[in-house]
Amino acid sequence: MENSVFTCFNSLNEHEHICHLYYDDSECYEIATNFLLHGLESNNKCVYMSDRPAPLGLLSRLSGHGISKFKSSNKKAFEEILINNPIKESKKAQSFINKVRSKIEVFLNEDQGPIRVLMVHSDNFYYFTNTESLWIRAYLDKICLENPIILMNQFNVDRISSKDLISVLKTHPTLVEKNIVYQSPLYLDPEAIIKDLEKETETFKA
Repeated sequence: MENSVFTCFNSLNEHEHICHLYYDDSECYEIATNFLLHGLESNNKCVYMSDRPAPLGLLSRLSGHGISKFKSSNKKAFEEILINNPIKESKKAQSFINKVRSKIEVFLNEDQGPIRVLMVHSDNFYYFTNTESLWIRAYLDKICLENPIILMNQFNVDRISSKDLISVLKTHPTLVEKNIVYQSPLYLDPEAIIKDLEKETETFKA
């Protein structure tokens, strides 16, 4: 099933998990802007989550729609959550997920309805091994399924290897490429992925 991404954004419900595969920064910012814009218009709590601040190209587009990351009397606002660089930490995949979960729980505890989370993966994310990346993505999907969250991850196509792309297809039920929405043909239940990976290695055990 194929649909325009802009139609899709009008009808997103909690527990939906989307992957946007983009080819250049302009496309990345345009889709991200629409994702957050529709969220705010639906009175969702909107969160930008990354290990880098929201780029000026995105902020400029949002500002044109009256949206800011700074709360003011005349503008709608989204929250910006920065996650520290996990590269030098032990059990870095587990640490990354713990940080994401703790940040999201703050908003869940506010009980304000669905939370719309835009997660942008910078180059630091690609320091994870393929196994760690698969585990992280499956766990993000699990968090989304268990909580009133609408989650969109954005990945630069030029930074994804063939193995990484398979990982993305396994852990995201819905894909966006070139403004078209697809259902992933390789999507698997996150619990099954997590269970299999935790059997194979001690890396993900607390």
